[in-house]
Amino acid sequence: MNPLNLKPLNLIKALSFCMLFWALSYFLTSQDLFSQEKNNSSNNSPVSDGKHPPIASSSSCSGRGCHGGSEPVLGQIVQQNEFSTWLAHDKHAKAYESLLSDRAKTMAKNLGIPEAHKDLRCLACHTTPQIAQEQSKIDYPLDLGVGCESCHGSASPKWLGIHTTEAWKNTPSIAKKALYDNEGMNYLGNAMVQAQVCMGCHVGAPANPITGIPTRDANHDIMAAGHPRLTFEALSYQANMPPHWNQKKYDSNSNRDLEIWVTGQLASLSSSIELSSHRAELALNNLGIWPEFAESSCLSCHADFQQPSWRNKKNYYEGRKPGSLPYDSWTGVLLSEALLISGQDKQITSLYSDFVKAKNNFKTSPKQTKAAADTLASQLANIQKELVTKGINPPKEWRTLLLDQLSKHNLETATWNESTQITLALSMLSSKKPEQAILQNLWENLAYPSGYESPKGYSPNPKSLEGILQKLKSSK
Repeated sequence: MNPLNLKPLNLIKALSFCMLFWALSYFLTSQDLFSQEKNNSSNNSPVSDGKHPPIASSSSCSGRGCHGGSEPVLGQIVQQNEFSTWLAHDKHAKAYESLLSDRAKTMAKNLGIPEAHKDLRCLACHTTPQIAQEQSKIDYPLDLGVGCESCHGSASPKWLGIHTTEAWKNTPSIAKKALYDNEGMNYLGNAMVQAQVCMGCHVGAPANPITGIPTRDANHDIMAAGHPRLTFEALSYQANMPPHWNQKKYDSNSNRDLEIWVTGQLASLSSSIELSSHRAELALNNLGIWPEFAESSCLSCHADFQQPSWRNKKNYYEGRKPGSLPYDSWTGVLLSEALLISGQDKQITSLYSDFVKAKNNFKTSPKQTKAAADTLASQLANIQKELVTKGINPPKEWRTLLLDQLSKHNLETATWNESTQITLALSMLSSKKPEQAILQNLWENLAYPSGYESPKGYSPNPKSLEGILQKLKSSK
């Protein structure tokens, strides 16, 4: 039965007319929106507290002619389905929903707050960070989670206009980065910039008064309430997320994975050190507790204590007294490796060593900790600036150098942090089935069993680690 009660030929004509009408409407609408954007305005009323760059919201990117198409436009750098891919498949889009979960309700109860999805500490990372402010009257779709501007920066009305022009499309990459910076946007095509943006939530960061982004800090109170431990590694996270960008843009760079890995290592360490300085400053002003247990190794306490234990080995303590809490080394385990590949100053390792020694001594005051953290953070900032400008040019023999450096770790007493970071680095280098089979055995030893928040039964696996190191060294 014909639902339109038309003969087939007339139906075709009617459908053709509808399609023509839709196309014309879409064209006129697109032109109208484009004109508005060029005149520094937008149909989406930007959210602003009057002090910081306005937030246009992710819906500004969702038009069919922009980034909201259902299928990619082949042969173009901008595929026009970026928003659709993100919305349907990216876990960032579901970040706000997690604040409505049973786990979030339990955490809220433990923290003594009414609701997690209304608490600014939670919203700072589970939505676009700029909107988690008391003084703002937010008219913003929170259910979009960690939206476009969380990573890309605040899309001011000016930005919405200029990046659609032909002049913009024909601008060289170097000049584009300057335009990004001028408009308060993040040039995520640069691996170092991308890594720095990720760390704000996945590691933590002090407040940024320029952008209006609040403090993001999953401290021990929040973790004790039930928040998972933050163990971020940029390359593995990105590999497990569907790309909403054109991968072909990076296909010509055979070292892209290496770039992401190196910049991720350096950026995560830098963020953790800056956060440590911030926590020390709070303690100095009687606004925070000291020491902050979130900076100590979680698995020193949250672990099984069965005997015999590899923790009883003398080398495990590395000069510490039994029962002392070591600094959580996750972000600095492979600092030497990252510096080696990036060609940066190795002297910074001694500054990091001094900082760790200070953190391992609970008698160290927040003043001393802040001084050590600030010195180290300053040096790390200089390295990052250089890598943003020059990028990473690894030596030709970088693979051999990396494997040799990884072999220097004491695998007999390797902590979960060390074993996991080394395994992730080896995963980057492993492409053959025998290598992947060994890695699978390692992952089984490192994995959290169902129902556990820590790796129950973990113990160092030096034979497997040494085995894959040797296989990779001998392979071409």
